[in-house]
Amino acid sequence: MVEQKNRKESIKELEKLASVILELKQERKLRRPLLIEFCGSPKSGKSTTITSLNQFLKRNGFSTTVLTERASICPVSNKKDPLFNIWTLSSAVAEIVDNLDSKKTDIIIADRAVFDALCWFEWLNTNETKESPYLDNDNYNSLKSFIKMDLIKDCIDIVYVFRADPKTSIEREFSSLLTDKRGSIMEENVLKSFNTSIDDVIKKYENDFRKVISIDTSTTETNKHPNYVSYSVTKNILDTLRMLLIEKIGYFNKNSLIENGLSDGINSYNKILNNIKVEFKDRDKVEKSNIFIQPLPIAVITNKERDKVLVVKKSEKKTSKDSPEKNKVLLYIGGHIRQEDVRQTILNTINKSLTREIKEEIGESINFENNKPFLIYTPNYSTKSEKHLAICYVVEMDLSNRKFKITSDEHVMKAGKTISGHVLDIGEILKNEDKNMESWSVEILKEVFEIKKSVQQKLFGK
Repeated sequence: MVEQKNRKESIKELEKLASVILELKQERKLRRPLLIEFCGSPKSGKSTTITSLNQFLKRNGFSTTVLTERASICPVSNKKDPLFNIWTLSSAVAEIVDNLDSKKTDIIIADRAVFDALCWFEWLNTNETKESPYLDNDNYNSLKSFIKMDLIKDCIDIVYVFRADPKTSIEREFSSLLTDKRGSIMEENVLKSFNTSIDDVIKKYENDFRKVISIDTSTTETNKHPNYVSYSVTKNILDTLRMLLIEKIGYFNKNSLIENGLSDGINSYNKILNNIKVEFKDRDKVEKSNIFIQPLPIAVITNKERDKVLVVKKSEKKTSKDSPEKNKVLLYIGGHIRQEDVRQTILNTINKSLTREIKEEIGESINFENNKPFLIYTPNYSTKSEKHLAICYVVEMDLSNRKFKITSDEHVMKAGKTISGHVLDIGEILKNEDKNMESWSVEILKEVFEIKKSVQQKLFGK
């Protein structure tokens, strides 16, 4: 009776949290699906939890996609052959990429994918014996480097690593089978050594992933009560989804920047951001504060001759009434630094943030690690401008016959007579859009395109 009561209370708690998140979803659209990977030792309860989680989410208004468990359909029959896990890894990555840009899915659930492959490659590298393992060091290191690439591991928001002791796994395996014959993996010594590999991978690589949560399903509390595990997983996923919707963005302390010499117009990146740390809070709190300045990494996409530039305009529905970008021509794309972008250094964090923003806004993959940014600050342009600092990168590429596709609903789509998403001549912009430029674009014209001061004064009164 007590267990039934706790179950009802848990369901009530989860459903209440789900309804709050659905309300947030209506206000703020998810930028991308949440991707969850389940992995770990055989018969540790992954499938049971995935089924329970998926049913709860669907029945409470969320759209989900459960990716196929690849090991069950692998054409390589020998599970101890490295090619078995190379095939499952490659297939899982392909399926993740195929679903990651879906606008119709809130949560993607992967049953064994990237982290799971890392665990199996670790096991293959240390068994059958250390002297003659199934997977040699050179191939192991190559596969490990592939898995740890930002492009792959950064797709995953949460990794749940399920593990069970060998005895429990074997009992679960044969509880519903009419045979006692063991498979190549369902042996006590194999399961024990694989659990050791799981522990080693978590210890060595946990910090390389956003969030890794280990769950032992063979304890007294979890073994006979799968609902307890399902509740914990579902609650954690809902909390993560809520965090993504609320959005924690980066900010600097305004006084620290001013002490470093921040002034109106173009500023030096190295001078102003020297020894400055990016902090994070809920976006609403940061936006309301007068003591914070929000850094926005932006990119100007131009050609080598610097006589053309990609132009965009923000969607009116997605722009607040007091935004300095409202109904203005923008010579840049970019956005806020989010907590998910954090890397070892501030520059790496900024680069990661801008790479993500470019991918979200125009579907292009651009790396900024070799570019040197400068800062733009225009506090007198508007109240909001006083709270924002542009970290501006210039990207030169061949723009002849180059077409860009607007992939974010934050911008006016490239259709009809709109200039948004088009590459325009600088002369054409100066001639036709002189009254539609906001302050950062004006500074970009001076700094990047070297528009003469006399022209600036004529066009913009500066």
